[in-house]
Order: sequence, then C-alpha cells, then structure tokens
Amino acid sequence: MPEPPTPPEPPAARDGSEQSSDVRGPNITDPEVLRALAHPARLAVWDFLGTCALEGRDGATATEVAEVAGMTPSAMSYHLRTLAKAGFIEEAPGRGDARERVWRIGMHSFSFGADADSPQSVKLAENAASQALSAKIDEHFLRWQTRKFDVDPTVRDASLSTNSRLLLTVEEAEEIKRGVEELLTSYAQRAVARLGGESTENVEGAGIWNFEARLFPHLAD
Repeated sequence: MPEPPTPPEPPAARDGSEQSSDVRGPNITDPEVLRALAHPARLAVWDFLGTCALEGRDGATATEVAEVAGMTPSAMSYHLRTLAKAGFIEEAPGRGDARERVWRIGMHSFSFGADADSPQSVKLAENAASQALSAKIDEHFLRWQTRKFDVDPTVRDASLSTNSRLLLTVEEAEEIKRGVEELLTSYAQRAVARLGGESTENVEGAGIWNFEARLFPHLAD
C-alpha cells in the first residue's frame, strides 16, 4: 500500500521571519499549502479551532476535531499532520497526553493571491482554496439566515447583508479596499489584544461574528 504524500512545509511570513506580526497573517503563494486547506475536512478543522481560540479555549483533542470533520480519529490523523505542516494548526504545548494530542489554531488569518505571471499550479491552487473558503462562509451565512429570528433582536439588527453594483474608477475601488482593510485591521488588532490579555476594556456581551467582503469587477457572461 503506497505511503501518503508528504505534507507541505509551512509558508514563510511576508517579512521573512517565521511568524508575521501583521494581524492579516502571511501571504501564501505555495500551491501545496493552499491545497492543504482546500480539503473540506481540513477546512472544517481549521475553522473549528479558530472558533475555539476566539471562545478562549486552548484547542481541542484529536477526537473532538475528528467529530467536527465527520471522520474517525485514525482517519483524521493524516489531515491533522497536513494542517500542522502547513502551519494552519499546531499542538497545544503542555496539553494532551500519551493517548491523545490537543490541537489549536496556528494561523488565525492569511491572504493569498496569484499574479498574472504566476505558475498555473499556483492559480489552480488559489482557485481551489478560494472556492473552499467561500463555501465555508456560505455555510455559516445560511445557518444564520435559518436561525436569525431566534436570536436577540439587537444582535440581529447589528448584522448586515448587502449587495451593490457600483460604477467606479480603479482608484475609487482601491479607496474602498483600503478603507475596509483599515477598519477591519483595527478591530482585528483589538481582538488580538483581548485574546492576549493585553486589553482591559469590558468585553461583556462580545461574541464571534463572521465578516466577508468582496469587491470585484463585473464580467459579462
């Protein structure tokens, strides 16, 4: 029986160090790393462990993450190693035992984007990762749409779902992009401070919110 392929190496951070301090995370260009997250089971694990971190939980056992992905722990082991090699998750130090490891999020956020002159393998891997991430966001959104009338009205009123088609110059589109990125970065930094215990502000009532923004040119059929 052939051995499974060797999982990819973790991506280098944009500043050349092992870990970037940018809250947006590293910019991934390695197609093997992108493909590591494009698998539905692995994406479910990364998404789940990210939620655990925001809830203040330092990871989950291999059995717990396998259940999230709908797999047995033994079948999940290869996928966990692949995610860890790619840098998306890591073992929680000082936790777990000889019987079972505890895993936690390793890469909270990241960006990726192939250039026009990028190899075809990078473009295909980016497309696969983008489709997988979009499907996961859609899954969360559809769950919200189904259950939104069961939550506190103030929470529901604070949510937003909007779609616009605008007539913009490239410069105006860049301005929107910068504005959204700056606003999101400011709140991401605030979240990092809260998780790291560096913030003394009252966070009572804070919860996990999903955010997605897409700005792209309209193309004819």
